[in-house]
This record gives sequence, C-alpha cells and structure tokens, in this order.
Amino acid sequence: MSFLLLVSSLIASLTGAPADIRPAQETTTEPPLSALLQCRSEPSPLIRLDCYDRLLDKVDNIAVIPLEKTGPAWRQAMEQEMKRTDHSTGFITTQSEGIPTRVILTTPAIGTLPPRPVLMLSCIDNITRIQVALAKPQDSGTVMISTDITQFSADWFLRENGYLLESSRGLPGIEQLKRLMTGHTLTIKTGNGSQITFNISQLEQAVKPLRTACRW
Repeated sequence: MSFLLLVSSLIASLTGAPADIRPAQETTTEPPLSALLQCRSEPSPLIRLDCYDRLLDKVDNIAVIPLEKTGPAWRQAMEQEMKRTDHSTGFITTQSEGIPTRVILTTPAIGTLPPRPVLMLSCIDNITRIQVALAKPQDSGTVMISTDITQFSADWFLRENGYLLESSRGLPGIEQLKRLMTGHTLTIKTGNGSQITFNISQLEQAVKPLRTACRW
C-alpha cells in the first residue's frame, strides 16, 4: 500500500474527512540491479537522487507510523505533501489570505525509502519556523546541518513524541535559514547517526513569500 494513501486514510479517520481512495501502484521487494546502475551513472547529484527516489517509490513498504503519537505540525507537513502529484522535489507553497498571513513550504527527503521525512519552513503568527517531520522518532535534538556551501551544528528541539525536529524560533531560526539559502542540497545528520537530504536549490526564490509574511 502506498504510504501517502495509508497516511491520508489514517488522518481522515482522525479528522472525519473522507479518505482519498486510489489504487496503490504495483510494488516489488527490491529495485533491479540494472536500474540501480543506471541511477548511479547519472552525473548530476540531484538527478541521481531523484532517480533513486523513483525506484524506491516502487519498492514494497510496510512501515506504519502511529498517528496518535504524532502532532499537528507533523500532520500539516504530511498533508501538504499529499498535494504533490509527481516525483518533483521543489517546494510546495501554501499561503493564507488572513491576517497574520500564514506561509508554509514543504519538500520531501530524497534518496530514502518511504515513509519520507518532510522539511517544512513556515511563517505562522509572524514567527519563522524550520521543522522536519520524521518517519522515525528521535531521542536527541543535536543535529549537524550541511549544504554544499556551509556546515554547522545546532541543538534543535524534539517535539510531538520525537517525530518532529524544530529549530529555535524567531531570530535564531531566521539566521539558520539564511545560511541555507544559497545551497543546492541540505543534509541533516541526527544524533543517532542517520542523515536526511533535501533539495533546496529553489529555496532562495521559494522563501520570498515567507520572508514577506514574517518581515525579514
């Protein structure tokens, strides 16, 4: 079963909204070797990671995340990613018309098996937030953040039973976000040794509505 289909069904059961029922794509237990070798031959890192991502999307996946242990920010990130209809990794942006304006950007992790973590950048209540909705709970908020331009360590907060990583809000978060804006890929290494990579090549342009809403 498709992970997003599973999540949408579970979220619907919690919210009372009708589930989006669609046939699951045919899956296999592992990608063919020839396809993996073709991905490895791609010269561009982003194209190579997207190639792996497409293959992994066809691999049978039985991982289940207990939604009762997640929280509203995690669900918001996942629900926004459900709007994605292709294998792109550019930011999806939603913006409210109310005051204060809410701006939310999301992008999925690349080169990982489903369920995929989601990077969510937002301006909510005039506060800038950097959050990562995780597929597995963490027990440490210490992270190493690196792009092709910069690298730094940070102590982030663990929220929602360890399923949500969040940077410091406000000015500290803004400063961290500014350091990422000229990068092409973002890799976050967590305290348990795992790492998550995101495509942020369009961040400088995509973040403009967020900057306007949060006035920085």
